[in-house]
Amino acid sequence: MQDEMEIQKLTVNDFEPAMALSEYAFQVVMSDEQKEKRRTQFSSQDIWGVYEDGQLGAKLHIIPFQTYIHGRSFEMGGIAGVATWPEYRRKGWVAGLLKHALEEMNRNKQSISFLHPFSFGFYRKYGWETYVEFKRYKVPTAHLSSKKATPGTIRRGDPDLSVLKEVYSAYAERYNGTLVRDDARWENSVLVNGTSQRAVYYDEADVAQGYLLYEVKENKFTIKEIIYLNEEARQGLWTFIANHDSMIQEVTLQAPASDTLAFQLDNPRIQQEIVPYFMARIVSVEQFISQYPFASQDSPVQIVLQVEDTHAPWNEGVWQLNVAMNGTASIWKTSETITDDQTIKVDIQALTAVLMGYRRPTEMARIGRIYGPEVAIKALEQAIPERETYLLDFF
Repeated sequence: MQDEMEIQKLTVNDFEPAMALSEYAFQVVMSDEQKEKRRTQFSSQDIWGVYEDGQLGAKLHIIPFQTYIHGRSFEMGGIAGVATWPEYRRKGWVAGLLKHALEEMNRNKQSISFLHPFSFGFYRKYGWETYVEFKRYKVPTAHLSSKKATPGTIRRGDPDLSVLKEVYSAYAERYNGTLVRDDARWENSVLVNGTSQRAVYYDEADVAQGYLLYEVKENKFTIKEIIYLNEEARQGLWTFIANHDSMIQEVTLQAPASDTLAFQLDNPRIQQEIVPYFMARIVSVEQFISQYPFASQDSPVQIVLQVEDTHAPWNEGVWQLNVAMNGTASIWKTSETITDDQTIKVDIQALTAVLMGYRRPTEMARIGRIYGPEVAIKALEQAIPERETYLLDFF
């Protein structure tokens, strides 16, 4: 059982059994080329496995990332590749691996963690919570916006990576929960399937203000990424897409949940779907909140948080949160007696959803996900800046 689990860190020597487990669990067959690519990435990840009688029975990857939150970069542990052979299931091994991963991420100062769940309910049990959704569109060619002349130009082809990086970073900083992408991320994960066609919008001053990564195949225009920094770039890119009208029957893409594409079309009756996507979890309340840029205040704010977190006991307890006028936070555990009429009671999932910007404190109080006096919840509401969550990547 769980107390007898033997958790070991995997090395490159464990690559073959780890890949065999991944292929089985995720029902994929990797080509030799894909396996070699995975092998090179293997050593850069923190991979933990449970062994029984010398056999790998379950595993979990922690991928080191950074994520933007209110324009600031946070160290983030990406949980991926969680898998168990069927004969070893129902033994509590994944629960043990997740608890171990939280300890590792806490030690490595990765104060927040993301994952893509096979089941939202399963990971909620361990403290993760939905933090982002996206809007998926299917736009028939007849519904595309009328073409608009813009002062800039579109250049199709193979742009320099530095151009894409600059536009992406400026865009990603506007959201919470987007990834900070290094060159390896671009080359190994972004500029791969579905991005053989690339186009960049440049303004009159020849500065890149937007780009498209896409494919045109079988009468479909499939957008992997459409990024624009202003309305001019948006119109320029959509005019470029509309110029394919003789070749295509529909355009598919995803966008932030608040996106206004349908409203901006002459005929907004297009297919739209809201898709819950990734989950997040605060690993360390103290580390995360100490780095968190709160909104500027007219006067310093004091809030008491009673945090429930059964899987990361270092977060459990009563915290005194002080937010200075410039938005800088200090937080510490308090053993003083605090009365209920001063305290916000919150579990780690709700605290994560609120601080990521996915849900607002007053809304969470209304639906019974956080509890506390109205004055304290309003103070927390005013202290958390408003910013939408979004994520373009997958891992």
